[in-house]
Amino acid sequence: MKGIGKELTYLVGSCTGCHLCELVCSFVHFKKSSINLARIRIFKDKSKAIFIPLVCVSCPGKPCVNACPNNALVMDEKTGMPKVIVDKCKGVECMKCAEVCPYNAVFFEPSLYPYPLICDLCGGDPMCLKVCWSRALSIVEMTLRNDPERLKIAAANISRYKEIRGVK
Repeated sequence: MKGIGKELTYLVGSCTGCHLCELVCSFVHFKKSSINLARIRIFKDKSKAIFIPLVCVSCPGKPCVNACPNNALVMDEKTGMPKVIVDKCKGVECMKCAEVCPYNAVFFEPSLYPYPLICDLCGGDPMCLKVCWSRALSIVEMTLRNDPERLKIAAANISRYKEIRGVK
């Protein structure tokens, strides 16, 4: 079956919380190693040794793209991931994309960068995969056939994250 894009996924329980993925992500995009500028975030519950990568899963219906009143989010034809058109984006003045993201995968750091931080797979060659020594991260081809299964996994992961955080 023909792919409809790619996405990052991860093996539950394999993330060690080392932050290398976050650091390389921010460096690739901003030439700064800062977890606050990463487009992937590692949620940590250190008391339970639980580490959950939060990253865009390019979900069906593209709620972030549809919520943008300025058409500042489009789907990248090469990667199938949301792409921010900075010239159109109102950033922290709007934040509708983050509000509707069911996977908490749209990040804002207004003091550092006024626009949404959303995984773009580094243009198709995600650097986080190359530094993930625990092999927690992988990339999968999205197809209509595997869509329900990959979204089921992502939903379970975000459910676990929300449970730990006490978020409904």
